[in-house]
Amino acid sequence: MVTAVAAFSCSIIPLAISPAHGETPLSGNAGVKKVLPGGSVSGRGGKFQLADGERDRWTSKILANPKDPKNYVGRAKDYMLLCEDEKALADFSTALSLDPHNREALHERILLLGDLGRKEEALRDCNTLIKAYPKSTFGYEHRCIVYQSMQKLKEALADTDAALKIEPNAVTVWQYRCSIFINQGDSAGALKCLTRLTELSPDNSTNFSVRANYYVKRKEYSKAIADLTQTIKLRQGEFEPFIMRADVYKEMKEYKKAIADYTRAIEMNRFRAGYAYKGRGECYKALGDSAAAERDFVQSKSGEKVYR
Repeated sequence: MVTAVAAFSCSIIPLAISPAHGETPLSGNAGVKKVLPGGSVSGRGGKFQLADGERDRWTSKILANPKDPKNYVGRAKDYMLLCEDEKALADFSTALSLDPHNREALHERILLLGDLGRKEEALRDCNTLIKAYPKSTFGYEHRCIVYQSMQKLKEALADTDAALKIEPNAVTVWQYRCSIFINQGDSAGALKCLTRLTELSPDNSTNFSVRANYYVKRKEYSKAIADLTQTIKLRQGEFEPFIMRADVYKEMKEYKKAIADYTRAIEMNRFRAGYAYKGRGECYKALGDSAAAERDFVQSKSGEKVYR
C-alpha cells in the first residue's frame, strides 16, 4: 500500500469551485469566502462587521441613482458578508428586474442560493446565464458546479462537454471534468483529464501528484516516479513529495532509493517525520538491517504516527 501517495487523493480537486474565486463551494453548509473592501477576506458564517460608513455606502448610492443595478448588487454582496441572506436576495432580485441579464448579479445569486441549499433556484439562474451568454463557458461552469453538488454527474459532464466546445483549453472546466470522473470512479477518464491538465498547467504540482496516485493504482510505477520527481521540482523545499516518492520506491522494492528519499524528508522536517522514520525502518528491515530498522521504529513513535 502506498500510503503517502494515497494521502494525496484526487479529492484535492474540488467538486465545486467558483469560476470567479476558485474556492467557493456550492454546498448547503459551506462557507463562502469573499474579498472585502481593502482586500481582506472573510468567510460567511464567521463574525464580521463592516467599517463605519461602509454599511450605508450602497444605500446612499441607491437613493442617488435607484435605476443603477450595480448599486443593488454591491449592497447585496455586503449583506452576504453579514449573512443577511434574505436582504441580499431581495437586492439581487431588484438588480435583475432592472437588468435581467446582469452577469454579476446572476453569478453572486447562484453562489448564495447554492450555499443556502436552494439548488433548483440556482439552476434557473444558470440557465439564464447560458441563454444570455451562449458563447461563454461561464454559465456552463456554474451549472456544472450545481449539478455536481446535486450528484447529477451525467448532466454535469454534459456541461463540461459544452464548455470545452467553446473553450477547449479552459483549465477550470478540465478540473471540473476530472472531479466528475473521480466521483464516478472512472479512473481512465480521470487519468486522461489529469494528463490534459499537466499540459495546460505545467506549473501546478497537484496535477502531477494526483496523476501519480492513479499510476500507482495501475502499477505503472515508473510513470508515478516521473510525476513525483516533477512534483519535487515544483515544490522545492517541501518534504511531502519526497515521502510520496519514497513510498513508490518501497512498493517497487527499490529500498535504497526509498531510504534516500525518506532520509531527505526527515532532514527537511524532523517535527513531522514519524511516518518517514517508519517507512525507512521498513526498508532497512527488508534489506536485513534489523538494528537500523529498530532505531527508526523507535524514533517513529516519538514523531508523527500517521503522515497527513
